[in-house]
Amino acid sequence: MKNWWRRFKKWLALPSSDKWLLLQVTVVIFLIKLGLKLLSFKSFKTVYAHCIANASAKNYPISYIKQLVWSVGVVSSALPMSILCLPQALAVKFFLQGDDGFVLKIGVANPVQQFSAHAWIEKEGKIVIGDVPNVSYVPLWDWN
Repeated sequence: MKNWWRRFKKWLALPSSDKWLLLQVTVVIFLIKLGLKLLSFKSFKTVYAHCIANASAKNYPISYIKQLVWSVGVVSSALPMSILCLPQALAVKFFLQGDDGFVLKIGVANPVQQFSAHAWIEKEGKIVIGDVPNVSYVPLWDWN
């Protein structure tokens, strides 16, 4: 109980713009997680593509991108369900719609014979969210 109270007090101390972004991110991550659970992957891709279609071209400032990545991390760790890399990357991509420079990548790695898959967002070859130190993932698919 103390942990939630402490988080709530921290949330109250945040600027209203941060609170609003955290609430938006919470809703989007929850809907993405729900969609991934309830729909086939093909159906989810179609619904997701429809949600981000027709976004006007935008160029997001670095400060907004950093704040968004921070918000996704905070929300992902605070929710009572497991929010892995794909829902996090999809949420970031959703909020950065309109800038085609952000690419969601899905790749695999085989560190010490243990296969793993991962999703991350890149822009101009730099990882925006989903960087995993000491593991090199081979990109298999770009989800634009």
